[in-house]
Amino acid sequence: MPNNTQRIVAAIVTAGLFVGGAWVASGFTTDIDQAAASTTGTSQDKGLTVNLHGARSTKGNVIVMAFDQATAFDNMDYTKAAGYLEAPASEDPLRFDFPDLDSGYFAVIAFHDENGDYDLNYDANYIPTEGYAVSGLNDLNDTPVYDYSLIGTEKPADLTLFYWP
Repeated sequence: MPNNTQRIVAAIVTAGLFVGGAWVASGFTTDIDQAAASTTGTSQDKGLTVNLHGARSTKGNVIVMAFDQATAFDNMDYTKAAGYLEAPASEDPLRFDFPDLDSGYFAVIAFHDENGDYDLNYDANYIPTEGYAVSGLNDLNDTPVYDYSLIGTEKPADLTLFYWP
């Protein structure tokens, strides 16, 4: 059984590794191309802004929905979305501005509707066949949870479309 001195030393070493690791990680950056212009034609600096990256083709449209209700988010019910925008797909970053959504928190779902049927399509194993992105989703194998997906309007949100092989 460790004595108190060993426990204190272990706690200090753990804290040092944690702080040192965070300091080292803070020096790493990734360059993400910024969307040059809004797909909605607005130039306002207020409201929710979503920068969407990673479309694999220019086929179809990209649809972005912002939700302020858990039930609508869980069902991907675009009729109850707080904001809904779509734009022609582009391999360049796209910027979606929701100027009316200027306060509060929203959960965002985006998908690349390559075949133009306005649905996120799935294969027989219920794996999406089109690209998608969900705010706050860190593990693409998990089911999106509304409370964990909420983002604020104070700064643009960067989302990257994910495509299963």
